Amino acid sequence: MADFAKERRKEPYLGEKVNYLRNGYGTYVYENQFFRYDGEWVDGKKHGHGKLLMKDGTFYEGQFTKGEITGSGYKYFATSNAKYTGEFLCGEMHGNGMMAYKDGSVYKGQWQKNRRQGFGTLWTQKKSIYEGTFYEDMRDGEGKQNYDGSYQKLSNGDKYEGHWIQDKRNGQGHLWCADGSHYEGNFVNDLFHGEGKISHASGIYYRGLWLNGFPEKMATKIVILCESSLVLQQGQLFSIHVECRNDDDELVIEHGRELQLLAGFKYTPPVESSSFFDMIEDFKEQPIHTPFGYDVVPYPISDQLPELEDTTKIDEEAEDNSAENQDTDEVRLSESAKELQETESRETVEEVKKVDSIISDESNKLPEQVTETVREKETKFEEVSQMAPQVQNKVTTNGICEWLNLQLAPPPPMYRPFVILKREEEAKKTKKLSKEKIATQERTESEKKSSQQIVPEKEIYETIARPGEYVLIVREVTNPPFLGKTMQPAFLLLQLNQKKKTVTKKPKGILEASEDEEHDEKDSTYAL
Repeated sequence: MADFAKERRKEPYLGEKVNYLRNGYGTYVYENQFFRYDGEWVDGKKHGHGKLLMKDGTFYEGQFTKGEITGSGYKYFATSNAKYTGEFLCGEMHGNGMMAYKDGSVYKGQWQKNRRQGFGTLWTQKKSIYEGTFYEDMRDGEGKQNYDGSYQKLSNGDKYEGHWIQDKRNGQGHLWCADGSHYEGNFVNDLFHGEGKISHASGIYYRGLWLNGFPEKMATKIVILCESSLVLQQGQLFSIHVECRNDDDELVIEHGRELQLLAGFKYTPPVESSSFFDMIEDFKEQPIHTPFGYDVVPYPISDQLPELEDTTKIDEEAEDNSAENQDTDEVRLSESAKELQETESRETVEEVKKVDSIISDESNKLPEQVTETVREKETKFEEVSQMAPQVQNKVTTNGICEWLNLQLAPPPPMYRPFVILKREEEAKKTKKLSKEKIATQERTESEKKSSQQIVPEKEIYETIARPGEYVLIVREVTNPPFLGKTMQPAFLLLQLNQKKKTVTKKPKGILEASEDEEHDEKDSTYAL
């Protein structure tokens, strides 16, 4: 009796039976104790609704047909925490169903033998959605994909519509990028490959053959169509023509690359010991590296400069006028001195004072004339500086770009390279001069300052570019860069020579007439 009870307790099935067969509701524990079934039975087989539990925590709950998991049900995978709800066939996910994965991804569509196959929709994140056909768990066939950046590190907001093979874009398709770029053409392994065209967000348009994600002929460098250097005179207009070429030095036919033209002057770093060094530290314009062995600082260049008057001629006229006035004043002063000596014995002190006042009035005319000349030059410089806008960027057409009617603009006030050069030149001159020469120079300068007003530095009021060696730079500023690449810039030396001076001499008759008028004025003055 005790042995019979023990055997009864070890029986794997507890539940309803009909004719010694499991029929109705019951629980069955398999011999390996890995499986356990709770549910309906028909003629000794699992049939109807039931729940199959596994020892690792995985379980299925749903329909059974003649001992097999067939029909609609729910399955939880303990190892992956995935959850499937849908149709089954002979224990496998087959038919329509929805799988929710641990990472938050969700697939809803057709299944075949535990794999996504057929039409379905895959949500990898809220904004990353694929809708199309699958084959053996991979996107294959026609489909649409919206990317959010979390799937295969593709850019956020891109959208693809076209053909797929083994989870990659292969065949004809359209790609709309989040930045506004649009590609239409053939793909191979997720890359542009074959015939295709692109309208880039930067404005670049290309149509032709593609190889491994890039155009068959892609521009890699900028070439200036000019000899090794350009030699000009001050104020002379010039033009710049450039081409976009590849590594084989072939012109690339494309549209929309944005190019920038710059001019630069050699940058000389200040000496740290100089008092001017601290002021240079806040220099905003970063020096630009060049292939000529030195860096340059941007210098203004424009294609909208007005017709400038020849500054050399203005300076010479001012110098001539100044010299003539000085000569005239010296003559007047000497004649006045002689007159004073002759009349010293018979004129009173009051008359002498009158003569002194006349001489003083005459000698004060020169500073006023010089000051007026400086004001005119200052006004002219302000007008020129306001009318010299920087040359605008250009967009390529068929891989070609050009700038016309260019001219180096006047230097800005306190242009740093020029200021540094001047300071260095002054420092060198100061070292070479002896103490005696320095003292003599200081006395001479003090005498000049006492006799005339201080004239501002000449370079501050320059209305034309200074002679010297400049560098022209053409670089790409396409934004965003075309396919993440930027062309190599081009450099060209520009030698600016001083414009030949044109001295205008007054006719001889005019000079004689002016001298007679001056003598008449003197006679009338001393007659007073």
